[in-house]
Amino acid sequence: MAPGIIKLRRHIMFIKLFTPGKIGNLRLANRMIVTSISTLTATDEGYATEQLMAYLARKAQGGWAMIITEYYAIAPHVGYFPRALGIWNDDLIKNHTELTRRVHQAGAKIAAQISHAGREIYHGHPRENAVSSSALKDVYGEFKPREMTIPEIKKIVSQFGDTARNLKKANFDAVEIYAAHGFLISNFLSKYTNHRTDEYGGSLRDRMRFLEEIVKDVRAKVGEDFPVLVRLSTKEFVPGGLSIAETRVIVKRMEELGIDAINCSQGIVTVSNNIVEPFQVGNAPFVDIAEEIKKIVTIPVITTGRINDADLAETTLLSGKSDFVGMARASLADPDLPNKVLAGRWDEIRHCIGCNQGCIGNNVRGEICRCMVNPEINREYQLDLTKAVDKKKIMIIGGGIAGCEAAITAARKGHDVTLYEKSDRLGGTWLIASLPLSKGELVSLVKWQISEMKRLNITIKLNSAPEVEEIVALSPDKVIIATGSQPCLPPVSGIESQSVVQANKILTQDAPFGENVVVIGGGSVGVETAEYMAFCGSSITIVEMRNEILPGLERETKIGLKEAIRHYRMDVIKSAKVVGIGDDYVAIEKNGKQIRLDDVDTVVVAAGSRSVNKLEAPLHEAGILTQVIGDAKQVRNGLAAMHEGYLAGYGA
Repeated sequence: MAPGIIKLRRHIMFIKLFTPGKIGNLRLANRMIVTSISTLTATDEGYATEQLMAYLARKAQGGWAMIITEYYAIAPHVGYFPRALGIWNDDLIKNHTELTRRVHQAGAKIAAQISHAGREIYHGHPRENAVSSSALKDVYGEFKPREMTIPEIKKIVSQFGDTARNLKKANFDAVEIYAAHGFLISNFLSKYTNHRTDEYGGSLRDRMRFLEEIVKDVRAKVGEDFPVLVRLSTKEFVPGGLSIAETRVIVKRMEELGIDAINCSQGIVTVSNNIVEPFQVGNAPFVDIAEEIKKIVTIPVITTGRINDADLAETTLLSGKSDFVGMARASLADPDLPNKVLAGRWDEIRHCIGCNQGCIGNNVRGEICRCMVNPEINREYQLDLTKAVDKKKIMIIGGGIAGCEAAITAARKGHDVTLYEKSDRLGGTWLIASLPLSKGELVSLVKWQISEMKRLNITIKLNSAPEVEEIVALSPDKVIIATGSQPCLPPVSGIESQSVVQANKILTQDAPFGENVVVIGGGSVGVETAEYMAFCGSSITIVEMRNEILPGLERETKIGLKEAIRHYRMDVIKSAKVVGIGDDYVAIEKNGKQIRLDDVDTVVVAAGSRSVNKLEAPLHEAGILTQVIGDAKQVRNGLAAMHEGYLAGYGA
């Protein structure tokens, strides 16, 4: 077999993906790179914790060629999130040397991203640290930044170089200058944010000056033989933002200055759905942009953005659009993806579904990075996955994603597990959640769970809902209750009318709907159902009691749904409640006044759900140990359900 061609059991040829590559003088074992993603597991002082080291080492074991860390702030309190890695003094070098040792020992190369968040610094940091090319606030920003003085520019240039030098001392294999996503360097590059009239503003050549000076300072302090990458937002997707035409000029200049690779991203914080793309964006949406960059330079080009599958990665490389693929969230979903692909273990691969709940969603909330489909992420340092000494008989009631995850984890710990599901299939309401437009990929999670349960020989009883007496008779050591939830009907006059239908019935296509539809509820279920009906041609009015729609939803997903509302010209009435439903009308109350919506064909109810938990109390009275998880405990989201399921099985 020719070098670089890997033949797998599925008879797919991987000509490019597992071919070694080089960035500068750094040899990488394959073309899969874990690009930067924040975990919030560093200390306030910039140290890498045991939690972070175990997390990165676990990825290195999975077969990735190189891991690019979350950003190292070039100074204290200038990061986008509350805690950031730092190596701004010699006292920190020893700690980060241990980090690189652990990753190298596990089999991967490691690069560090270096950054100053500029006007996007975390709102808890000192306000005076919020600086930018110009005193212009981000649409969603906390601070109006100060315009940097020339002495401040020179100081920060030097801090980038000092950070790179210390990272080299800590045995990192490369550094990546973070010039993307609306952070400080990109504030200078873009006309959208740079309105200076001195030598750092105006023409593109002058707007590049800050980045050029940083590149030169970094290179002077790390030497010619140390790989230096630059990450760019190749297209910013805001008025006056960086265009592909301008980025071509920038990357050409970067190559002239001796940069060893370009890491192509896109967007800025203002339009973060182009940075951390949700499921609505689709797979590998921006590889054509990377191709435009590859036409200009001879140095390696990395492309990123919802590449969550080895076949997508391989064909991206085969098409010549990039030299490497960045797969950050794919590595969260399954750290072992490269090794599983090599072994042909396709059914064992967990795929990122673009939900953004545990990664960027948690980050924005100031919480540690998690992954909905992989609850072990950032728990590596405390997990003991050896078999339990005391083998128990575990009954799980409910086959949604929480119950299935509990079953998988308990079986992995060596317990005897039986799962009962009242319907004829597994997945529960998650199957319905996969039905709105663009969400079909969600079923990959259920498919993985089914495959794992078969592999672990878990007993599954479909069309089975055991009563208390039957459960007690079986004498389980523990019962995990995962009976889920059911939709609510609000107490409104006329709610039993034939024109009223639950949102789930629309999505499952078990109920018809008319041309003029009123949706009660502006949460994600209501808006997603409205989008589907609008796509089918209906005219939609959404009525929401709160003063905002889509509360609590990750911003990236929310942006897409609000775009759908504008695209289909839906009417949204907020701070209003439905007070009556007639044969062809809906009466609402807003600001103390009643409004009548006429000519209504269908009323769709998406007014939330309530937990279903009829077993806990009687089982407790019978002396059976129980644990309630997922929506049966409290109606929330998939992240909570999966993690509760995992922890219930782990602790069984």
